Amino acid sequence: MQVVVDANPVISILIKPNRVTIELLFLEELEIFAPELLFDEIEQNKDIVIKKSGMTDEEFNKFLSILKKRINVVPEGEFLKFRGKSGEICPDEKDIAYFALALHLKCPVWSNEKKLKNQNHVNVYATHELIEMFEIK
Repeated sequence: MQVVVDANPVISILIKPNRVTIELLFLEELEIFAPELLFDEIEQNKDIVIKKSGMTDEEFNKFLSILKKRINVVPEGEFLKFRGKSGEICPDEKDIAYFALALHLKCPVWSNEKKLKNQNHVNVYATHELIEMFEIK
């Protein structure tokens, strides 16, 4: 299954990793995509992640490097034509690029932001829903 991941589940996993969420993140059946801005958002929250997780700067950078290999980054030019439609349907302006990529790939978004479900064009799954869907225990 293809899915576009929003920054919030990734940041949550960085802050409080557990076996189940890590297993989900690296599940072979899940092909994860994101716009380039995902890693900008993670970098912008680096200090918060390090403070809340207790990670060292080196551990953060190592985990980020692993994530960059796991998540397929799609340049905005490839899904730019979907930004207009995404802007019309996306309930949160900062998530327009994620929705545009999801429209381009015809796949759902993985996000824990409840307000993103307030539309009927793109399926949005929270982390717990994906865990249930893939029956991770």
